[in-house]
Amino acid sequence: MNLFNLTLCLLVATTLATASVQAAPVEFMHRGVKIIGKDLPADARYDIEIMPAVTGAQRVKEALDILYDHSAFNGAAIDRLKVNGNVIIIYDPTFPKRELTQITIAAFLPDFYQADGNIKDFVSVVGRYGAKWSARDLAAVLAHELTGHGIQHLRGRLELVREVDLECEAYLYQENAYQDLGFNKQSQDMINFRQVLERHWCADFRRWQRNTRAPALASWDQLNPDVPKILDDYLHYIDALGKSGVAGRAIDNASAEKDRNSRQRLATLAASDDPEMHFQLALIYRAGIGTDANPNAALEWMTKAADAGHAKAQFELGKMYWRGQGAPVDKPVAVTWTRKAAESGIVPAAYTYGAMLVNGDGVAKDRDAGIMWIKKAADHDFTPAIAALQKLGVK
Repeated sequence: MNLFNLTLCLLVATTLATASVQAAPVEFMHRGVKIIGKDLPADARYDIEIMPAVTGAQRVKEALDILYDHSAFNGAAIDRLKVNGNVIIIYDPTFPKRELTQITIAAFLPDFYQADGNIKDFVSVVGRYGAKWSARDLAAVLAHELTGHGIQHLRGRLELVREVDLECEAYLYQENAYQDLGFNKQSQDMINFRQVLERHWCADFRRWQRNTRAPALASWDQLNPDVPKILDDYLHYIDALGKSGVAGRAIDNASAEKDRNSRQRLATLAASDDPEMHFQLALIYRAGIGTDANPNAALEWMTKAADAGHAKAQFELGKMYWRGQGAPVDKPVAVTWTRKAAESGIVPAAYTYGAMLVNGDGVAKDRDAGIMWIKKAADHDFTPAIAALQKLGVK
């Protein structure tokens, strides 16, 4: 583990989670957390050996166990997230896309949450590099991404606090994990981590402490800082920033830059002839990621990608017509697109098309053909398909 060559990411806008969840061949619940594993697409190539979905998901499970069993502070925080929403950890070997100068271990996906009601999804993704780490090292990263950023999401602070301050808090959760998991705090890696924590991410916070409540700095002056006490003080600091307007001005500037980048990205995607780019554009308009949600544009670009043979777009388009999401409810059309996606090898589409046939919903009822398609999905260890076959009494 080299703390200077890794990146922990807070991804405020991404379509990764949608694609990962839909195509995941491994999915199970563990300690109230949904763990999903995704295999590497056949046409993807990377310069390291990639863990298969089952192995990557197991590594995540082991890391979660370590965090729960040995860090009561982080375990309690995860339990708090579970009370308020769905906690999900995804192993996706395609994350990140490509990097030459850094290694991204994991990320938190705050924009991937249910739009209706107060239920939120707290989603973290572990990439191909993170899955290579030991479960103990990965547990500390989960403390940063899932626990630290998850609590921020729960409090509704991700859009109201500067990135440097968000990272300060998340790194403090990671520091607590290092303490609880018994890392050697005198090792060079831990010394480097502590220096980055205090001199970069938490530098403004510590400066505020020095100016407004100097005695509180004593909580830092030990090998293992009193993290819960520091975090209590941190909340006062965030309130003070909000009242001073410093955070607001920084966020406004960042938002303006984000808007410029989003417009440029939308223009680039729209100008492309690549169906994958059109699929990404449809997802962006559907979810309102980096721009206003636009159901009509989402339907237009999803249809264009599906017509070009993009299998995931075909499946998504089928769901849009099935649910009346940006399109009129039209079950026969939904069946047609779902069948095309199933024939193209999209595992969840095979299960969905099979269920349509078994139920005679939007298509003539054909139990035998439906079971055949559900079996195709079950052969890829797709959990809902396996459960459906059991319910149907099929071995």
